[in-house]
Amino acid sequence: MSIVNNLERRLDNWVGFTDSHLQATLAVVLSGLLLAEGALFLRTQLATGYETSIVESLPSAYWLLFYAILAGSIVLLFVAATTGTTFWRHGLALLLANYLIYTFLPVARGYKLYGRGEADKLRHLGDVQGIVETGSLPGIWYPGEHVLMAELNMLGLPLTSTQYGINFAFTLLHIVAIGAVIRLFSQRRESIAVGLAVGAPLLYTTFHLSAHPAILSFMLLPVVLFVLERYRQTNEKTYLILLVTLGLAVIYMHPMTTLFMIGMITVTAAYSILYRGLFDSSIETLSLRLGALFLPLQFIWLQGFRQTKVSMYNMFGPDKGPSPAAQELAKATSVSFTPVQLAWKFVDLYGSVFLYFLIAGLFLLLVLVAFLRRNNRYDWGLGATHFMAGVTLAVLFLLRDLVVKGHIRLSRYAILFAAVAIGMFILHLFERQRSSLIVLSALVVLLAAGLGAQAAYEPNRHLTHAEYDGTQYLSTNYDLGEPVYSMDTSHKMKEFVLSSNHDRLWPRGITTENDVPDALGYTGPDVRAADTYGSAYLVTKTYDRKRHTASHYTPEQQEFLFRYGESHLNELERDSTANKIYVNGGYTAWRVSPQVDEGTAE
Repeated sequence: MSIVNNLERRLDNWVGFTDSHLQATLAVVLSGLLLAEGALFLRTQLATGYETSIVESLPSAYWLLFYAILAGSIVLLFVAATTGTTFWRHGLALLLANYLIYTFLPVARGYKLYGRGEADKLRHLGDVQGIVETGSLPGIWYPGEHVLMAELNMLGLPLTSTQYGINFAFTLLHIVAIGAVIRLFSQRRESIAVGLAVGAPLLYTTFHLSAHPAILSFMLLPVVLFVLERYRQTNEKTYLILLVTLGLAVIYMHPMTTLFMIGMITVTAAYSILYRGLFDSSIETLSLRLGALFLPLQFIWLQGFRQTKVSMYNMFGPDKGPSPAAQELAKATSVSFTPVQLAWKFVDLYGSVFLYFLIAGLFLLLVLVAFLRRNNRYDWGLGATHFMAGVTLAVLFLLRDLVVKGHIRLSRYAILFAAVAIGMFILHLFERQRSSLIVLSALVVLLAAGLGAQAAYEPNRHLTHAEYDGTQYLSTNYDLGEPVYSMDTSHKMKEFVLSSNHDRLWPRGITTENDVPDALGYTGPDVRAADTYGSAYLVTKTYDRKRHTASHYTPEQQEFLFRYGESHLNELERDSTANKIYVNGGYTAWRVSPQVDEGTAE
């Protein structure tokens, strides 16, 4: 008997050594790939003008290395979970280092700004500049992220680079917090590695690069959930104090995230009470008053801002137009897509989220069967309840215009708990030793990670230095009493280049986007600029003539987005009612003035 036990012990030791040796080898290989990726990053050439895709501008070798390290680090996390080793730490370090380089690609490429202000980025960066210049908050009703960026800028970090550091820091926090939550729920050693793996994909796609308070503040919610669950389990005041501190931070970062947080706390408390009453009288519960604690704090802070009233009216006032779902449908039908093109666009934009929702749906079925069989697991029911709440919220947001736009932003609560649900689902497969299903689930996570990273940098709508300089010149010098016509240059751009406390922000002047007519108005042989614009300013940019040529768009979309080309610029050059007042090669500002006939001139 002792001989058999000794043989089994030797076999176990050999398997453990082999597993550790293979994982160490994988970690070393991935580290070598990371060094090569870093070398390519440092050798990246600066862009000389507007380019339609940062993805296509970088060498294929970089992207091969990036995706290889991304996949390899996630595989290392799963293998470490399977074998119970500590190599998940190496996998996490490699994953985060890979994302760090990825996040700073616009800096290496020399962009003035990546994203051109999607989700109000330009306005937020203008607010940060206002804080730096005045030392006070220029009317910001959720200043948390702005103050953080301003402090970093005052320490000497460039503003346009600081935002990428903020993006990375919150993404890091989100990934680690999901791993910690799943570890806390399951109380199993290998669960931390599984949690980190399912949290690894960039599920919020472009928002991981946007430095937008609504999403970055939301990335704190896994941390709030972790502290909340620890407080429920231990009833220690330390966690209550930490929870209140996090809650205050969220209030100052974004009001909508605060409502999500209050909802998450309330749902958790209600579920714990219900679970105790129906299934397990020994379970610790949370008070429903805990969520309500933050409502008066939020009211005290927000009630003095005019924007609060405006947002409340927009949310609960009369319907002002089509719902976000209807708006997206209108965009999709504005250009004819083949079924293959439509499917590819869906996969490209929402593939990672769809995969996670699909697996989370399977987890819901698993929970339902388990509860019907009296296998009432607290953590399963809690994760399923939050995911269903998130899906319900996403549907409500889609069916009514409640300020928030964009499918990812609308469904972020469901996306978060889809990741939590998948983590618990994979741990269940570990318990049942379903190796084939574990591999299949790991492949889903790998595919989601690849799709999320691909979607984050497409399409490329970056701001060049030439456009920034030109906008700054025009914003500083044009007659505030006359309109400015331009494509994709809004009042937010003016706030970004001047800062939000500048005395030339009002009246707006630059008010709308895409208000340049097709062909610059030259639809007939005798048309002049003054006939189209009157007394005004006109801006033309390389971006206007290049963006629609991006390979991200189908030929039909490229044709639909086309506004004007070189022939129309030639017409403008010959137009006696339009004169150049600024030109730098990538940006031209024109002064349009109706001519006075010589016979009527005094």
